[in-house]
Amino acid sequence: MSGRLAGKVAVVTGGARGIGRAVVGAFATEGAIVHALDRFGDEVEAVAAAGRAAGGSVRARTLDLRDAASVAATFAAIEAEAGRIDVLVNNAGVIFFKPIEAVSVEDWDNLMAVNLRGPFLCARAVAPGMKARRAGAIINVSSNAGVRGGNNETTYCASKFGIEGLSRALAIEMATYNVSVNTITPGHPVHTAMSETTYTEEQRQIWKDPAEIAPAFVHLALQDASGLNDRYVRAWDLVQELRAGKAA
Repeated sequence: MSGRLAGKVAVVTGGARGIGRAVVGAFATEGAIVHALDRFGDEVEAVAAAGRAAGGSVRARTLDLRDAASVAATFAAIEAEAGRIDVLVNNAGVIFFKPIEAVSVEDWDNLMAVNLRGPFLCARAVAPGMKARRAGAIINVSSNAGVRGGNNETTYCASKFGIEGLSRALAIEMATYNVSVNTITPGHPVHTAMSETTYTEEQRQIWKDPAEIAPAFVHLALQDASGLNDRYVRAWDLVQELRAGKAA
């Protein structure tokens, strides 16, 4: 690691587990001041403590993305403390599998509140500052379910297709202000709490530690509108390109 994010202020939702935890660690190692957000307060505090013990600058904040007022207050507090937010990673997500007739309105609303409404609230919170500074990077975690359907996944797929639509439109809006907006999917099976409930036995045989795809997030955090922007990125493929020195 080379301190490529030194001095940057980054916010990562879903920072307590899986991909979010790996991204928090990678950003901290690269010198960023990282604010890890998660509804699992004790777990995200442990992630922050581990990051600080390793020499990084990591702060934990307990946040339920379903609470719009709390989202606004949390981001305002971070801006007040840090002076700005340079990078936003909308990583938090939930999933369930049900045939459509078994999906209740409450099921639908709860998943959408985390997977789609949450990223909207977070992006809305950081956009004014990024526009004013004409700098920033927004990274929205997507999925294969954002580009193709899955059995008993009407709600989850709808949320991830929504992330793609939100991101494509936001990329156009933010490009005028030199801010990059990209979506990213692992591109390879990774071992997370979510994948423990969704992956087949075959996928479990080849899954990777999320830390192996975290360098792709670092690369996207360094982008502006003139670089890698308005893309659906497969993290595993980008990491291979970075290793080969072929990444843009």
